[in-house]
Amino acid sequence: MNGTAGMVLLGTVGLILLRGVMTGCDAYGAFQRGAARGMRAAAELLPALCGMLLMLSLLNASGASQLIARLLSPVTGLLNLPETIVPMLVLRPLTGSGSLAVLEQVFAAYGPDSREGMIASVLMGSSETILYTMTVYLGASGVKRLPGVMAVSLAAYLAGVICCCMIVS
Repeated sequence: MNGTAGMVLLGTVGLILLRGVMTGCDAYGAFQRGAARGMRAAAELLPALCGMLLMLSLLNASGASQLIARLLSPVTGLLNLPETIVPMLVLRPLTGSGSLAVLEQVFAAYGPDSREGMIASVLMGSSETILYTMTVYLGASGVKRLPGVMAVSLAAYLAGVICCCMIVS
């Protein structure tokens, strides 16, 4: 953290504490209660996150992600997507780090200014890790059933992919 950012952060915390003192609020007690709630929320999310990470590891280790990529190749051919982008299409909704690794491979092989590099960049910047986001936010809010959320999320992802193909081409 550079000096300016550190000073801004320190000033912000100081202003919060000063406001708490001026209003008679127990700022430190409020901080402790908030931290305890945050720790409980993290503990509640941990099993879901572990399950998601295990599933991703199994998909990659078993070769299922490569099989999915091969099965999608006729569709990606219709969209005029390069074959090197297919792993990113599969991984992006699942994992940010996996899709970032694919992005780095595309940049290393073709360069960031190539068609492949531009498509990969637009996909990376315009899409979300749907499974992770759903795990964290829906898990934190206590939602147990997902009526249509996954389908709508994947449809929006597909629309983004199609728009990406139209924009970059």
